[in-house]
Amino acid sequence: MRILNSMYGQAIGDMLGEPVEGLTREEIVSRWGRITGFRSQPIITDDTMMTHLVLQSIHEQQLVDRRHILGTFFKNRARIPRMGPTTLHALSMFAADPDFTPTTGTTDGAAMRAPAIAWLFPAGAVIQNTIESSLATHGSDVAIAGACAIACAVSKAIAGAGIETVIRAGISGAEAVSDDLASRIRESVSLVSQMPLPDVIDLIGCGIETDCAVPAVFAIIANDHDPENSVLAAVNLGGDSDTIASMVGAITWGMSNTHALPREWILACAGPIEEMILESWRRVREFWGGD
Repeated sequence: MRILNSMYGQAIGDMLGEPVEGLTREEIVSRWGRITGFRSQPIITDDTMMTHLVLQSIHEQQLVDRRHILGTFFKNRARIPRMGPTTLHALSMFAADPDFTPTTGTTDGAAMRAPAIAWLFPAGAVIQNTIESSLATHGSDVAIAGACAIACAVSKAIAGAGIETVIRAGISGAEAVSDDLASRIRESVSLVSQMPLPDVIDLIGCGIETDCAVPAVFAIIANDHDPENSVLAAVNLGGDSDTIASMVGAITWGMSNTHALPREWILACAGPIEEMILESWRRVREFWGGD
C-alpha cells in the first residue's frame, strides 16, 4: 500500500508543481498568493512519465539496463513533455550511437526518476541499481549521488521508517557516491532547525541542478513531513517545483499507510494518469513474483 501511495504522491507533486515550474517564490505570491491546490488542468511532466518508463524497462528486462532504459525513453520521446537539457542531450547522442555512455550532466533528471528503483528493489539492491539507471542519461557523481539519495529515502519510507531514518538513508545513499552532496544534504537539514524554510531555500537554492534540488527535498521533509504540507511547501517555493514536489511526494506519501490523499488530488489522477500508476503497480507485483 505504501508503494502505491508513493506512486500517487510522486505524480500529484509533479502535477501541483507543473504550473509554477521556473517561477520564483515572489512571482508565485504575486500571481496566486499561496497555492493550496491545482491552479489549472492537472498535467504530468517528464518527472512522472520517465519514472514509469524506467519501471516499464526494468519489468521488461527483469533487470536494470541503462541502455534499455535510454532506448525506452527514445522510443517514447513523443510522450515525454518538458525533458531537461541533460536528457535531451543523451537522447541526441543515443540516436547517433546506441552505445553512448554519459560522462557529464549535473541536473536532477536522474534523481527525479529514482523512486522507480525503490519501488522495485529491496533496500540492499537500491544503490547499485540506481547507479545503473542514472547512467542512462547522467554521468556526473553529483547527479548519481542525488538519485541514490532519493531512492534510498523512498526505500526506507515505503518500509515504514520514521522521518529521521528516512533522512539518514538519503544521506547514506548520497555518501555512497559523493561526500560533497551528502554534506550539502546534512547542511540543509541542519539549517531548517535554525531558520524558516524559505530562508534555507534562499541559501541552498531550488533550481534544476542536483546540488540544490536534492538538498531542498530533504530540507522540506525535515521541516515538515506531513504529506500535504510538505508537497505544498515544495510547490510554493518555486524553482524546479514540479521535480522537487514529485520527489517530496514520493517520500512523504510513501511513509504513510493510512493518511488519505485529498479527494481533489485523487480525482486529478483519474484517467490515463491513474491507469499508468495502476499498470506500474501491477508490474511491481509481477516483478516480485506476486499475482
